[in-house]
Amino acid sequence: MKFLSKLTVINIIMALTLYCPSAFAAEYTDTLRVGIYYGSATVKNLDLKSDDGFAFGIFKDREFIQISTTDCASVSVVPDITENVPSYHVDYASYSTAEEAKTAAEELKAIGIDAFTAYYKSQFHTMSGNYKNNNDALWAAENLAVKGTVATVSDTALRLVDGLGATLFVADDKTFGVTVYPKHYENADSLISISGSAKGTYRGGFECRELTDSAITVVNTVPVESYLYSVVCREMSPSWEVEALKAQAVCARNFALGRINYHKQYGFDVCRTVCCQAYSTSADQSQSVHTAVDETRGELLFYNNTLVQAVYSSSMGAYTESVENVWGTPFPYLVSVENPYEDTENVYNGKWTKSLTKARATEIMNSRGYNIGDVTSITVLQRTPAGGVLKLQVTGTNGSKIFERESCRTVFSEATYSQRYTVTLGGQAVYPTVYTYNGNKTSSVALSFVSVLGGNNTTTTLKGSCIAYDGNTKTSYTSTTTSGDSNTFVFSGEGWGHGVGMSQYGAKGMAMAGFDYEEILTHYYTGTHIEKAY
Repeated sequence: MKFLSKLTVINIIMALTLYCPSAFAAEYTDTLRVGIYYGSATVKNLDLKSDDGFAFGIFKDREFIQISTTDCASVSVVPDITENVPSYHVDYASYSTAEEAKTAAEELKAIGIDAFTAYYKSQFHTMSGNYKNNNDALWAAENLAVKGTVATVSDTALRLVDGLGATLFVADDKTFGVTVYPKHYENADSLISISGSAKGTYRGGFECRELTDSAITVVNTVPVESYLYSVVCREMSPSWEVEALKAQAVCARNFALGRINYHKQYGFDVCRTVCCQAYSTSADQSQSVHTAVDETRGELLFYNNTLVQAVYSSSMGAYTESVENVWGTPFPYLVSVENPYEDTENVYNGKWTKSLTKARATEIMNSRGYNIGDVTSITVLQRTPAGGVLKLQVTGTNGSKIFERESCRTVFSEATYSQRYTVTLGGQAVYPTVYTYNGNKTSSVALSFVSVLGGNNTTTTLKGSCIAYDGNTKTSYTSTTTSGDSNTFVFSGEGWGHGVGMSQYGAKGMAMAGFDYEEILTHYYTGTHIEKAY
């Protein structure tokens, strides 16, 4: 019989009891904005390539509004002003729709004016020219075949140019900017590549905005399911069982849709780093990953009618950890559960031992602003029921600092891969526990604190060893000394990550044992069930 058979039945009954047809009426977007370049990592320009050519326009209300297309295989997004010199264009007219602006631009091109479309002052326009002073722009506006007016763009305007430098589109609006897709973007396999440190091939398109002068923020606008192709293969090995990959796909989908507008100050939902979920280029061609994503399309994990925060980490040891012991706030579905199918002994960083010198521990404490002097001891004060460190005291020559919950893992993160560990200092005496009786009660004490009265009325404190005799049996007690350098702390632990929610290696083990992805998820997230949201 499977380990979870009884638990699974309970979860099914709970899901049927809690299900209400209207409970999942909330709409979930099927499009994500993924931050690629932002904050201190913006770019001066962005080069894009697509064998299909490009469609371009603006991205509004999570929909791509196409203005026009080009057959060019490469285009670039650049600031419309350079070196603080304003750009001037000839503006012919504004239109209520992108299609009207495109038609007008084509009519101007037919009579010899090198016109392009623009999104300017919240409207679609047709324009031409790219002038560096007002006089040149004014002359052109009055003397070209069709008269126009001068448009002066702001210092955050962007321009889309083809491989020869000809202007294709101008956007002078911080809210929308320039958005570029492959020409045949309706095809899910159409790809687009970009330049820079995140160079590579992506699905979807790219939204570029100049939030500050000459700093372009780049966002990948991509269908959720396409995003998952590139996430699942980085969060879990594609070689693992497909049921484990399906569980990962649901978790990743939950995580992403639970972070809509999480990075709203930059105009996107999730970033491409492990701050959110590992995401990068199109190295996602594993058929097993595509199968896992496709066969769980639109499926989300709920507790009652609330979207589950489906957090996960690599490995967790014998038990997962309750969320309140890590991040403080309890959730009924993020409680400690057994993790019996994780082969902790044989997984990467499942079992680990790391060392930290007193000098390095002092450096770390000082760098974090804890000025307690030279570190002399690191002591576990309290553990969680699952065995994690709940309180950790670091003592120095000038005081001490107590850490709680996740900070017990992160304060010395270079030596602690999880909250489940022991810490010892080399060269220290470890005294066995003995039991004493004072005529009223029996107490357990360390050998070093036991004193005995000799026959000549002298008192001796037992430290190294002793032999106890109860009239029948003799028992020897001997102190030991911890191995290693007396100036080095040794951390020994198991698990890798925060320890809350799903163990990825545990999911792998469950899948190998024959459990399906729903059984895996409802085990790690207590009282939850799956619903198809789109």
